[in-house]
Amino acid sequence: MTDFQRCQQAATAPACPEKVTGLLTPRHLELIHQIRQALHRATNPNATAGERVAALPAWQAAAERLAVALVSRLAVIEEADCE
Repeated sequence: MTDFQRCQQAATAPACPEKVTGLLTPRHLELIHQIRQALHRATNPNATAGERVAALPAWQAAAERLAVALVSRLAVIEEADCE
């Protein structure tokens, strides 16, 4: 299995909200959902090449928004732990 296939499998696997309570907010879960949808559009074998290429910026933007949100959330958690 290639790295891309492992990432695709992880991105499209069902989420388990019980395990992420306290870490991920509803906004994070929404971003994960957006990433999953964009990845599906970018890798859909029934889509045209143009549709797949057009989906890549949406996937990248959603992934970047999630990364920023997670870093911010972890900073808040770390601050709370230090107090």
